[in-house]
Amino acid sequence: MTARAETPTNWGLYGHDWAVRALARSLAADRVAHAYLFTGPHAIGKTTLARAFAQALQCTNDNRPCGACPACQKIARDRHPDVQMIEGVPVGYRFDEKAPPPPPRANDWERRILKIDQIRLIQHDVARAPFEGRWKIIILRRFEEANEEAANAFLKTLEEPPAHTRLILTARDASLLLPTITSRCQVMALRPLAPAQVETALIEYWRAEPATARLLARLSGGRLGWAARAAAQPALLDARRAHLDALDAAVRENRAERLIRAEGLAKKTEALPELLEHWLGWWRDVLLVLGGDDARLTNIDRADALREYAARFTLEQIQGALKSARATARYLTLNVNARLAMEVLLLNLPSAIV
Repeated sequence: MTARAETPTNWGLYGHDWAVRALARSLAADRVAHAYLFTGPHAIGKTTLARAFAQALQCTNDNRPCGACPACQKIARDRHPDVQMIEGVPVGYRFDEKAPPPPPRANDWERRILKIDQIRLIQHDVARAPFEGRWKIIILRRFEEANEEAANAFLKTLEEPPAHTRLILTARDASLLLPTITSRCQVMALRPLAPAQVETALIEYWRAEPATARLLARLSGGRLGWAARAAAQPALLDARRAHLDALDAAVRENRAERLIRAEGLAKKTEALPELLEHWLGWWRDVLLVLGGDDARLTNIDRADALREYAARFTLEQIQGALKSARATARYLTLNVNARLAMEVLLLNLPSAIV
Protein backbone atom coordinates (compact mmCIF):
# COMPACT_ATOMS: atom_id res chain seq x y z
CA MET A 1 0.00 0.00 0.00
CA THR A 2 1.31 3.43 -0.95
CA ALA A 3 1.98 5.69 2.03
CA ARG A 4 -0.18 8.79 2.23
CA ALA A 5 1.70 11.96 1.30
CA GLU A 6 2.30 14.35 4.15
CA THR A 7 0.65 17.75 4.04
CA PRO A 8 3.17 20.58 3.57
CA THR A 9 3.32 22.69 6.71
CA ASN A 10 4.71 25.84 5.09
CA TRP A 11 1.44 26.96 3.46
CA GLY A 12 0.19 28.63 6.64
CA LEU A 13 -3.24 27.01 6.42
CA TYR A 14 -5.21 25.09 9.00
CA GLY A 15 -7.38 22.38 7.46
CA HIS A 16 -8.11 21.54 3.82
CA ASP A 17 -5.03 19.31 3.82
CA TRP A 18 -6.12 17.37 0.74
CA ALA A 19 -6.30 20.59 -1.32
CA VAL A 20 -2.88 21.75 -0.15
CA ARG A 21 -1.38 18.35 -1.01
CA ALA A 22 -2.93 18.38 -4.49
CA LEU A 23 -1.69 21.90 -5.26
CA ALA A 24 1.77 21.14 -3.87
CA ARG A 25 2.02 18.05 -6.09
CA SER A 26 1.08 20.05 -9.18
CA LEU A 27 3.78 22.59 -8.32
CA ALA A 28 6.41 19.92 -7.75
CA ALA A 29 5.56 18.28 -11.09
CA ASP A 30 5.36 21.65 -12.87
CA ARG A 31 1.86 20.78 -14.04
CA VAL A 32 -0.10 23.76 -12.81
CA ALA A 33 -3.48 24.25 -14.50
CA HIS A 34 -4.20 27.59 -16.15
CA ALA A 35 -7.38 28.09 -14.11
CA TYR A 36 -8.71 26.90 -10.74
CA LEU A 37 -12.10 27.21 -9.08
CA PHE A 38 -12.21 26.94 -5.28
CA THR A 39 -15.75 26.45 -3.98
CA GLY A 40 -17.32 26.34 -0.54
CA PRO A 41 -19.39 28.41 1.91
CA HIS A 42 -18.44 31.97 2.82
CA ALA A 43 -15.40 32.23 5.15
CA ILE A 44 -14.41 28.58 4.75
CA GLY A 45 -10.91 29.49 3.53
CA LYS A 46 -11.17 29.86 -0.26
CA THR A 47 -9.41 33.23 -0.45
CA THR A 48 -6.79 32.16 2.10
CA LEU A 49 -5.99 29.09 -0.01
CA ALA A 50 -5.92 31.19 -3.20
CA ARG A 51 -3.46 33.66 -1.67
CA ALA A 52 -1.23 30.84 -0.37
CA PHE A 53 -1.28 29.20 -3.83
CA ALA A 54 -0.31 32.52 -5.41
CA GLN A 55 2.59 32.75 -2.98
CA ALA A 56 3.69 29.25 -3.90
CA LEU A 57 3.56 30.12 -7.60
CA GLN A 58 5.59 33.32 -7.21
CA CYS A 59 7.94 32.24 -4.40
CA THR A 60 11.65 32.53 -5.21
CA ASN A 61 12.91 29.98 -2.66
CA ASP A 62 12.98 26.19 -2.81
CA ASN A 63 10.43 25.43 -0.08
CA ARG A 64 7.47 27.12 -1.76
CA PRO A 65 5.77 29.11 -0.36
CA CYS A 66 8.48 30.18 2.07
CA GLY A 67 6.51 33.12 3.46
CA ALA A 68 9.72 35.13 3.88
CA CYS A 69 10.89 36.13 0.40
CA PRO A 70 9.84 39.51 -1.05
CA ALA A 71 7.28 37.86 -3.34
CA CYS A 72 5.56 36.00 -0.49
CA GLN A 73 5.60 39.08 1.71
CA LYS A 74 4.09 41.31 -0.99
CA ILE A 75 1.32 38.84 -1.76
CA ALA A 76 0.49 38.52 1.94
CA ARG A 77 -0.02 42.30 2.00
CA ASP A 78 -1.80 42.38 -1.40
CA ARG A 79 1.03 44.49 -2.78
CA HIS A 80 2.53 42.26 -5.49
CA PRO A 81 2.37 43.95 -8.94
CA ASP A 82 1.64 40.65 -10.69
CA VAL A 83 -1.04 39.34 -8.33
CA GLN A 84 -4.47 40.97 -8.39
CA MET A 85 -7.41 40.31 -6.06
CA ILE A 86 -10.67 41.23 -7.78
CA GLU A 87 -14.22 41.20 -6.44
CA GLY A 88 -17.54 42.79 -7.33
CA VAL A 89 -18.51 46.36 -6.55
CA PRO A 90 -21.49 47.39 -4.39
CA VAL A 91 -24.87 47.53 -6.10
CA GLY A 92 -25.30 51.04 -7.51
CA TYR A 93 -21.56 51.73 -7.51
CA ARG A 94 -20.46 53.55 -10.66
CA PHE A 95 -17.30 51.87 -11.90
CA ASP A 96 -14.42 54.14 -12.89
CA GLU A 97 -10.82 52.90 -12.97
CA LYS A 98 -9.60 56.38 -12.03
CA ALA A 99 -11.97 56.70 -9.06
CA PRO A 100 -11.08 55.52 -5.55
CA PRO A 101 -11.66 51.80 -5.03
CA PRO A 102 -15.04 50.75 -3.60
CA PRO A 103 -15.28 50.31 0.17
CA PRO A 104 -14.44 46.88 1.60
CA ARG A 105 -17.25 44.37 1.91
CA ALA A 106 -19.33 45.16 4.99
CA ASN A 107 -20.21 41.51 5.71
CA ASP A 108 -20.45 38.07 4.14
CA TRP A 109 -23.99 38.76 2.91
CA GLU A 110 -23.46 42.13 1.22
CA ARG A 111 -24.68 41.89 -2.35
CA ARG A 112 -22.15 42.98 -4.99
CA ILE A 113 -21.78 42.72 -8.75
CA LEU A 114 -18.68 41.83 -10.78
CA LYS A 115 -19.00 44.00 -13.89
CA ILE A 116 -17.74 43.74 -17.45
CA ASP A 117 -15.60 46.88 -17.01
CA GLN A 118 -13.59 45.00 -14.38
CA ILE A 119 -13.16 42.02 -16.70
CA ARG A 120 -11.93 44.28 -19.50
CA LEU A 121 -9.29 45.73 -17.19
CA ILE A 122 -8.19 42.20 -16.33
CA GLN A 123 -7.95 41.26 -20.00
CA HIS A 124 -5.84 44.33 -20.68
CA ASP A 125 -3.55 43.52 -17.75
CA VAL A 126 -2.97 39.82 -18.48
CA ALA A 127 -2.03 40.64 -22.08
CA ARG A 128 1.19 42.17 -20.74
CA ALA A 129 4.15 40.17 -19.45
CA PRO A 130 4.69 39.86 -15.68
CA PHE A 131 6.51 42.80 -14.14
CA GLU A 132 8.63 40.95 -11.57
CA GLY A 133 7.14 37.49 -10.97
CA ARG A 134 6.97 34.32 -13.01
CA TRP A 135 3.21 34.61 -13.51
CA LYS A 136 0.40 37.08 -13.88
CA ILE A 137 -2.07 35.81 -11.27
CA ILE A 138 -5.66 36.98 -11.06
CA ILE A 139 -7.79 35.95 -8.06
CA LEU A 140 -11.48 36.60 -8.68
CA ARG A 141 -13.41 36.33 -5.41
CA ARG A 142 -17.08 35.30 -5.38
CA PHE A 143 -17.34 34.84 -9.10
CA GLU A 144 -21.02 33.93 -8.66
CA GLU A 145 -21.51 37.71 -8.38
CA ALA A 146 -20.46 38.24 -12.01
CA ASN A 147 -23.30 39.51 -14.15
CA GLU A 148 -24.03 37.85 -17.49
CA GLU A 149 -21.96 40.32 -19.50
CA ALA A 150 -18.94 39.92 -17.25
CA ALA A 151 -19.17 36.11 -17.18
CA ASN A 152 -19.39 35.87 -20.98
CA ALA A 153 -16.49 38.30 -21.44
CA PHE A 154 -14.33 36.37 -18.98
CA LEU A 155 -15.03 33.15 -20.85
CA LYS A 156 -12.88 34.44 -23.72
CA THR A 157 -9.92 34.80 -21.34
CA LEU A 158 -10.49 31.28 -20.03
CA GLU A 159 -10.60 29.85 -23.53
CA GLU A 160 -7.37 31.50 -24.69
CA PRO A 161 -5.33 32.43 -21.59
CA PRO A 162 -1.85 33.90 -22.11
CA ALA A 163 0.84 31.36 -21.23
CA HIS A 164 2.12 33.52 -18.37
CA THR A 165 -1.31 33.81 -16.72
CA ARG A 166 -2.84 31.77 -13.90
CA LEU A 167 -6.47 32.38 -12.91
CA ILE A 168 -8.01 31.49 -9.54
CA LEU A 169 -11.77 31.84 -9.07
CA THR A 170 -13.72 31.39 -5.85
CA ALA A 171 -17.47 30.80 -5.52
CA ARG A 172 -19.97 29.35 -3.05
CA ASP A 173 -20.89 26.58 -5.46
CA ALA A 174 -19.87 25.58 -8.98
CA SER A 175 -23.53 25.33 -10.00
CA LEU A 176 -23.84 29.12 -9.63
CA LEU A 177 -21.43 29.66 -12.53
CA LEU A 178 -21.85 29.08 -16.24
CA PRO A 179 -21.06 25.43 -17.06
CA THR A 180 -18.70 26.65 -19.79
CA ILE A 181 -16.65 28.47 -17.13
CA THR A 182 -16.65 25.62 -14.63
CA SER A 183 -15.59 23.10 -17.29
CA ARG A 184 -12.47 25.14 -18.07
CA CYS A 185 -11.28 25.22 -14.46
CA GLN A 186 -9.82 22.64 -12.14
CA VAL A 187 -12.50 22.58 -9.44
CA MET A 188 -11.57 22.07 -5.79
CA ALA A 189 -14.57 21.95 -3.44
CA LEU A 190 -13.51 22.90 0.09
CA ARG A 191 -15.47 21.10 2.78
CA PRO A 192 -16.40 22.40 6.26
CA LEU A 193 -13.98 21.41 9.00
CA ALA A 194 -15.08 19.24 11.92
CA PRO A 195 -16.13 21.28 15.00
CA ALA A 196 -13.26 19.74 16.98
CA GLN A 197 -10.75 20.98 14.39
CA VAL A 198 -12.14 24.52 14.52
CA GLU A 199 -12.19 24.49 18.32
CA THR A 200 -8.57 23.31 18.52
CA ALA A 201 -7.42 25.91 15.99
CA LEU A 202 -9.15 28.73 17.89
CA ILE A 203 -7.46 27.74 21.13
CA GLU A 204 -4.00 27.04 19.69
CA TYR A 205 -3.70 29.79 17.06
CA TRP A 206 -6.10 32.50 18.19
CA ARG A 207 -5.76 31.97 21.96
CA ALA A 208 -9.53 31.84 22.44
CA GLU A 209 -10.96 30.77 25.78
CA PRO A 210 -12.06 27.11 25.67
CA ALA A 211 -15.75 27.90 26.28
CA THR A 212 -15.74 30.59 23.59
CA ALA A 213 -13.86 28.32 21.18
CA ARG A 214 -16.40 25.54 21.70
CA LEU A 215 -19.34 27.86 21.03
CA LEU A 216 -17.74 29.48 17.97
CA ALA A 217 -16.76 26.07 16.55
CA ARG A 218 -20.41 25.01 16.68
CA LEU A 219 -21.75 28.30 15.33
CA SER A 220 -19.22 28.39 12.49
CA GLY A 221 -20.58 25.37 10.64
CA GLY A 222 -16.99 24.33 9.96
CA ARG A 223 -15.99 27.75 8.59
CA LEU A 224 -12.72 28.51 10.34
CA GLY A 225 -12.47 31.95 8.76
CA TRP A 226 -15.77 32.99 10.29
CA ALA A 227 -14.86 31.51 13.67
CA ALA A 228 -11.51 33.33 13.76
CA ARG A 229 -13.17 36.59 12.80
CA ALA A 230 -15.84 36.16 15.47
CA ALA A 231 -13.15 35.45 18.08
CA ALA A 232 -11.54 38.80 17.23
CA GLN A 233 -14.79 40.75 16.73
CA PRO A 234 -17.26 40.35 19.62
CA ALA A 235 -19.78 42.40 17.60
CA LEU A 236 -20.51 39.30 15.51
CA LEU A 237 -21.70 37.39 18.57
CA ASP A 238 -23.55 40.47 19.80
CA ALA A 239 -25.45 40.62 16.50
CA ARG A 240 -26.34 36.93 16.77
CA ARG A 241 -27.60 37.45 20.31
CA ALA A 242 -29.80 40.34 19.17
CA HIS A 243 -31.18 38.33 16.24
CA LEU A 244 -32.12 35.36 18.42
CA ASP A 245 -33.63 37.67 21.04
CA ALA A 246 -35.76 39.23 18.28
CA LEU A 247 -37.02 35.81 17.24
CA ASP A 248 -37.83 34.86 20.82
CA ALA A 249 -39.72 38.12 21.29
CA ALA A 250 -41.65 37.66 18.03
CA VAL A 251 -43.07 34.25 18.94
CA ARG A 252 -44.47 35.81 22.14
CA GLU A 253 -46.16 38.73 20.35
CA ASN A 254 -49.60 39.12 18.82
CA ARG A 255 -50.18 39.82 15.12
CA ALA A 256 -50.17 43.60 15.45
CA GLU A 257 -46.90 43.57 17.39
CA ARG A 258 -45.33 41.27 14.83
CA LEU A 259 -46.23 43.63 12.00
CA ILE A 260 -44.56 46.49 13.85
CA ARG A 261 -41.47 44.34 14.40
CA ALA A 262 -41.39 43.35 10.73
CA GLU A 263 -41.41 47.01 9.73
CA GLY A 264 -38.47 47.74 12.03
CA LEU A 265 -36.44 44.77 10.81
CA ALA A 266 -37.08 45.61 7.15
CA LYS A 267 -35.50 49.05 7.61
CA LYS A 268 -32.12 47.33 8.05
CA THR A 269 -32.08 45.31 4.85
CA GLU A 270 -28.31 44.81 4.99
CA ALA A 271 -28.72 42.85 8.24
CA LEU A 272 -31.56 40.59 7.08
CA PRO A 273 -29.48 37.83 5.41
CA GLU A 274 -27.45 37.36 8.61
CA LEU A 275 -30.58 37.49 10.76
CA LEU A 276 -32.27 34.82 8.63
CA GLU A 277 -29.15 32.66 8.77
CA HIS A 278 -29.32 32.75 12.56
CA TRP A 279 -33.05 32.01 12.56
CA LEU A 280 -32.53 29.06 10.21
CA GLY A 281 -29.85 27.69 12.51
CA TRP A 282 -32.18 28.12 15.47
CA TRP A 283 -35.08 26.17 13.97
CA ARG A 284 -32.72 23.44 12.76
CA ASP A 285 -31.50 23.09 16.35
CA VAL A 286 -35.08 22.86 17.63
CA LEU A 287 -35.66 19.99 15.19
CA LEU A 288 -32.52 18.26 16.47
CA VAL A 289 -33.70 18.58 20.08
CA LEU A 290 -37.11 17.24 19.11
CA GLY A 291 -35.37 14.25 17.54
CA GLY A 292 -33.15 13.67 20.58
CA ASP A 293 -29.95 14.64 18.72
CA ASP A 294 -28.44 17.18 21.15
CA ALA A 295 -24.88 16.23 20.12
CA ARG A 296 -25.15 18.21 16.87
CA LEU A 297 -26.62 21.40 18.28
CA THR A 298 -25.20 24.70 17.06
CA ASN A 299 -26.61 27.13 19.64
CA ILE A 300 -25.18 25.24 22.59
CA ASP A 301 -25.29 28.30 24.85
CA ARG A 302 -29.10 28.35 24.58
CA ALA A 303 -29.85 24.67 25.10
CA ASP A 304 -32.57 25.34 27.69
CA ALA A 305 -34.45 27.67 25.33
CA LEU A 306 -34.16 25.12 22.52
CA ARG A 307 -35.70 22.47 24.76
CA GLU A 308 -38.51 24.89 25.62
CA TYR A 309 -39.29 25.41 21.93
CA ALA A 310 -39.15 21.69 21.21
CA ALA A 311 -41.62 21.02 24.02
CA ARG A 312 -43.95 23.91 23.13
CA PHE A 313 -44.26 23.59 19.34
CA THR A 314 -45.28 20.67 17.13
CA LEU A 315 -43.10 19.10 14.46
CA GLU A 316 -45.29 20.69 11.78
CA GLN A 317 -44.91 24.15 13.35
CA ILE A 318 -41.13 23.83 13.60
CA GLN A 319 -40.77 22.56 10.05
CA GLY A 320 -43.08 25.35 8.84
CA ALA A 321 -40.95 28.02 10.55
CA LEU A 322 -37.80 26.56 9.02
CA LYS A 323 -39.39 26.45 5.57
CA SER A 324 -40.63 30.04 5.87
CA ALA A 325 -37.21 31.35 6.93
CA ARG A 326 -35.54 29.55 4.04
CA ALA A 327 -38.08 30.89 1.54
CA THR A 328 -37.70 34.45 2.85
CA ALA A 329 -33.92 34.30 2.48
CA ARG A 330 -34.41 33.20 -1.13
CA TYR A 331 -36.98 35.92 -1.85
CA LEU A 332 -34.65 38.64 -0.58
CA THR A 333 -32.01 37.62 -3.12
CA LEU A 334 -34.64 38.28 -5.80
CA ASN A 335 -35.16 41.87 -4.61
CA VAL A 336 -38.71 41.39 -3.32
CA ASN A 337 -40.16 44.00 -0.97
CA ALA A 338 -38.28 43.43 2.31
CA ARG A 339 -41.10 44.68 4.54
CA LEU A 340 -43.68 42.43 2.88
CA ALA A 341 -41.34 39.43 3.06
CA MET A 342 -40.68 39.96 6.76
CA GLU A 343 -44.36 40.52 7.52
CA VAL A 344 -45.26 37.19 5.91
CA LEU A 345 -42.42 35.44 7.75
CA LEU A 346 -43.29 36.81 11.18
CA LEU A 347 -47.01 36.17 10.77
CA ASN A 348 -46.21 32.54 9.89
CA LEU A 349 -44.16 31.99 13.06
CA PRO A 350 -45.74 29.71 15.67
CA SER A 351 -47.10 31.49 18.73
CA ALA A 352 -45.94 31.00 22.32
CA ILE A 353 -48.84 33.05 23.68
CA VAL A 354 -50.88 30.91 26.05
